[in-house]
Amino acid sequence: MITAFIPARGGSKGIPQKNIKTFSGKPLIIHSIEYSLNSKHVDEVVVSTDDRKISKISQDSGAIVIKRPSNLSNDMATTESAIEHYLSLSKIKPDIIVLLQATSPLRPKGSLDNALN
Repeated sequence: MITAFIPARGGSKGIPQKNIKTFSGKPLIIHSIEYSLNSKHVDEVVVSTDDRKISKISQDSGAIVIKRPSNLSNDMATTESAIEHYLSLSKIKPDIIVLLQATSPLRPKGSLDNALN
């Protein structure tokens, strides 16, 4: 099983709500969700967040949402801790986790599938 994992805290200080700011006509995080869903190899798309708006947008876009606890959502929390939290909740453990940052929406078409191949 291959999981696309997208960490998306709500508490950005530099650009508040940056993960759902509109970029090219849609919330930023949707670009990563749709990119993952269009992969031939990704079995599930997981968004880890502490934010209700991000949760709603992500679910409406087809992602599975993992509610990230506050101790893993502060400025000191790492992406690795969010992945570990997801794995601790998963009944089926993925063979591969692909990390996609919501703040990097521009990716060459097909590059995820090429990398997984």
